[in-house]
Amino acid sequence: MGTPAADNYPPAKLLTAEVMAMTANNAAAAAVAIPVLEEELKREANKFESDISKKKTKMHRFPPSMRRLANDGRYIVPDVVAIGPYYRHLHHLREAEKMKYAAADNFCTDPRCSVEVVYRKIVSVAGEARSCYADDDAVKGISDDGFAAMLFLDGCFLMQWMLWYTGEKIADQPLESWFSSVLVSNSIQRDMFLLENQIPWLVLEALMELRTMPVDKFIAKIRATFYINLDLHGESIFHLDQSITWPHLLGLLRCCVSGTVTDEEINKLPQEVTSFALDSSAAEMGEIGIKLEVSKTTELKDMGIKKCIFGKLFLVPFLMENTGTCWLVNMAALEVCISETGDANFTVVSSYIAVLAMLMNREEDVHELRAKGFVRGKFSDKETLQFFEILVKHVCIGPPYVRIMTDIKASKRNRRLWIGVHKFVYNNIKNIITVVTVVGVLVGIFKALLSI
Repeated sequence: MGTPAADNYPPAKLLTAEVMAMTANNAAAAAVAIPVLEEELKREANKFESDISKKKTKMHRFPPSMRRLANDGRYIVPDVVAIGPYYRHLHHLREAEKMKYAAADNFCTDPRCSVEVVYRKIVSVAGEARSCYADDDAVKGISDDGFAAMLFLDGCFLMQWMLWYTGEKIADQPLESWFSSVLVSNSIQRDMFLLENQIPWLVLEALMELRTMPVDKFIAKIRATFYINLDLHGESIFHLDQSITWPHLLGLLRCCVSGTVTDEEINKLPQEVTSFALDSSAAEMGEIGIKLEVSKTTELKDMGIKKCIFGKLFLVPFLMENTGTCWLVNMAALEVCISETGDANFTVVSSYIAVLAMLMNREEDVHELRAKGFVRGKFSDKETLQFFEILVKHVCIGPPYVRIMTDIKASKRNRRLWIGVHKFVYNNIKNIITVVTVVGVLVGIFKALLSI
């Protein structure tokens, strides 16, 4: 393979073989070149650190490596409403574009939120919001005025949807009727958490400075639709942590669903992410005596091996239906986009996916997980297996998954004798019961003969 052209490298011109050779043999040249080289290195390092830090607030596109999951756009393209610059031109989303005007008008009826006040607020953050899209070509073609107008309409629409979703009466009857349509409501709920259908959180934050919004209640209610073991009609609790920065609504949902890995928990995680073969399954867990147990919490981070005589693998159950799987894929896509930050909090969803996929080698494994309450929903065993088999190949497996695999391997290594006995009993329990039953009958007959 040939050496790439020098033009392909960053503009650190001093980092060339000729200059290094010259300075090595010329002390005077080295004295001049080295300080410049140090400055260049520091500048490039700072730029790299800045780019990494911005990844958490950037508006990302769906990762190319994951687009093969849905060539038909099922996890990417909105069904009813476009939020942000990427899909607002699509013909099937035009009705929602009209409804945005009704939503903005309704939002601005509040005396504290006149059109002028709201628009000025949006303009004040539009420049920073635009920088979140970096050099995206879809944004380059939009004027500053057009970009601010888009944020104004989309922001007001999202505010009105939150209010309606949490039970507040909407003054605009046609808008409320449109929101209430089952097909539209379910589709908006799905569309709102697509990776490429977002606007920066700072826009929504600016609007919430003008009017108090029930964000805690909204995101808690959304989270309740994601799980099996939450009462959809009950009040789920979620407290918005103002110290955490998320890029958009999808980022907020991911934070709410995955939970925050504390510093104490991070210290317990493996320091290096090692690749493990997916060589376990629900059936093997039973063979080696590790019991599968549904987690009592609703945060994906609460998964692991509880050590006892053999062990228990606890995990939050998952509802296999179209909206939930779509959200799961998009949260995993977001983690792929920001995986370079090295933050353990940004691998929780991916690790959860990897653990579920690890437990599913055959349809029989899915059936067993379904019987134990780990997966439910409309998807068949075959569809569930295929979904996780494909998805796990594209996620960024992180420390939470590695910790579980490490504990499983340690259990196999440290309890070989007991596991051997348990495996024999587990795989031959029917034969053992039959033998014991037969022996019991024979003993009864022998006793009867002796008594005679």
